Amino acid sequence: MDELKVLLNDNSIEYSETELVIDEAGVNGGPPNSTIVNLDSVFDESSRIFIISTYEPLAREIICEAYRKGYRYPRHLFFMIPWYVNGWWRFEADSYGCTVAEREDTLEYSMTVMNLPFAAYLNMSTTTDTGHEGTDNGRGMTVREYFDKVEEYLERPPLNVTLYDDVAPVCYDAMWTLALALNNTITEFETNISLSDLAYEAGNMPNRNETFRMENFTYQNDVVMETMFKHLEDTDFLGVSGDVTFNEVGIRRVTQYLILQFRKNSSKRIVNEEIGVWSTNASLVYTKNSTEETTWPFGIPYDGVSVVIVINTVHASLTSIMIIFSTVGILFSVACLVFNFYFRNQTLIRLSSPNLNYLIGSGAILLYLAIIVTVLPADTAVFSSVVCNLRVWLTGFGYSLCYGTILVKMWRVYYIFSNPSTLKKANLHDWMLAIMVLCFVILDLVMLVIFSLVEGLRGNLRAERVLDKEASSTTTGEQGRIKEFYVYVCDSLAWDIFLGIFYGYKAFLQICGLFLAFATRKVKVKGLDDAKWIAGTIYITSIVLAITILALYTLNDFVNRHTAVFTGGLLIGTTFIMAFVFASKMYALYKDPEGKSVFDRTRPSDRPQASNPSDGVERVVG
Repeated sequence: MDELKVLLNDNSIEYSETELVIDEAGVNGGPPNSTIVNLDSVFDESSRIFIISTYEPLAREIICEAYRKGYRYPRHLFFMIPWYVNGWWRFEADSYGCTVAEREDTLEYSMTVMNLPFAAYLNMSTTTDTGHEGTDNGRGMTVREYFDKVEEYLERPPLNVTLYDDVAPVCYDAMWTLALALNNTITEFETNISLSDLAYEAGNMPNRNETFRMENFTYQNDVVMETMFKHLEDTDFLGVSGDVTFNEVGIRRVTQYLILQFRKNSSKRIVNEEIGVWSTNASLVYTKNSTEETTWPFGIPYDGVSVVIVINTVHASLTSIMIIFSTVGILFSVACLVFNFYFRNQTLIRLSSPNLNYLIGSGAILLYLAIIVTVLPADTAVFSSVVCNLRVWLTGFGYSLCYGTILVKMWRVYYIFSNPSTLKKANLHDWMLAIMVLCFVILDLVMLVIFSLVEGLRGNLRAERVLDKEASSTTTGEQGRIKEFYVYVCDSLAWDIFLGIFYGYKAFLQICGLFLAFATRKVKVKGLDDAKWIAGTIYITSIVLAITILALYTLNDFVNRHTAVFTGGLLIGTTFIMAFVFASKMYALYKDPEGKSVFDRTRPSDRPQASNPSDGVERVVG
């Protein structure tokens, strides 16, 4: 088994090992038949093929545990040791908590691999190199003569048995192997005086005039042990079980292996029957009318956990809802821009700075497009990377155009009404505020370009596949394929740093807007009330922005929740902006088409010093 583990590693085959803890007396409180203390640790879902290397009682207990856990073909497969006695699974029928029929159900289609030739497959007429009656020049006995002698010895007391084990010929040849190795070692010590002296020295024994004798051997004598192993490696004779030679690691060279499989016969009882012969040239020849279809009626079992990778995208219903709402939002934004252009000369609309409203409407369209891009089913790394970057560009520019314009309009209100003495000193035109908004956009552009260039040159401007925390891995099909659900998330070496700076800058603008909204909360103009609507917009968008940024850092691995919070925040914030800025004007224009009530102040102290439309008051309020 130790050599098998080395070979598995050399061939890149993953394996795990469980050493059984035996409690034969049941001293830990278990029933007498529960001899394995750590039985629960034998099986794990990540393993599909099990090699049982125990004596028969423990093998029966393991098979019963496998039955209770539902481990059987085609999802799982067992390899059994070939030297178990025939029908070993039927013994102790009332033990281990399962019936013989249940054991057979579990064993069905499991395998046994044995060396050829084996006892039942030997050529009886073969004359061996063993069994000499006299000198080394005597005739070796045939395989038939060997079995005659075995049967003769079995009938002698105290054995009195009628059956011999299939591995008896192998054991017989093993004894011959040891005998020949010992004989050759003794002969070498008799003929090689120098080697004999070395053996005396290795055994801390004084040199003698006679050659080293095997009777003086101890396990600490490396010279004797190495000499004997050398002769074991040189073993080459024809034994009862076939040619006996060993490879460089001490394993007997076998050119053919017999493949047996546990199958149910016509009586629905399990028998371990031959299905084929496997040769060292890696070819399997089916025998006894067996075929691949009869051997694996439900398909060839996997030699490990077969994982099916499923890329999850945004749920179709969420995608449909958000695309519909965003499309409606885009159409509404276009209608608002048309309304703004058509009624731009109306007193009510002229006071709200229609040129700046174009920027707000354009930014809203970009934000609605960002929602559509975010919910697109991105199931490849390339497309996900495009979505990741396009979403940031759209939200960045859309926010700066939409919210940045509202912010500078609020700043103009704050500047005029908190500094009444400067009314005649400064006239804040729309084009000045537009330049301020353009600065916000340019700052976004600079940050995005620098990030894209740096990350792009380092090859890390990408989407990364991670396990979807909204979906648990499941098994599917008779062979137990495991489905693992993944999502693509935006990731790069400096992604978190960039988002911190990018959205931190947006959060700073939002804080400035909250301050301006609070500072201008008492500014009111009946029929217009832009300051009131803009203040409400700032309050709501601040809450939405906080929730959205939080979602970016906490729900990134939850594709639907993250998308719902992010797009929902954009949808709510953008829609409120459009409703406060444009819908309020539509309603006010409907109620007062001529704008007669615009300058009807609710408080005399708020009345401006001039009401000439060209003196700047028209622009100040909006």
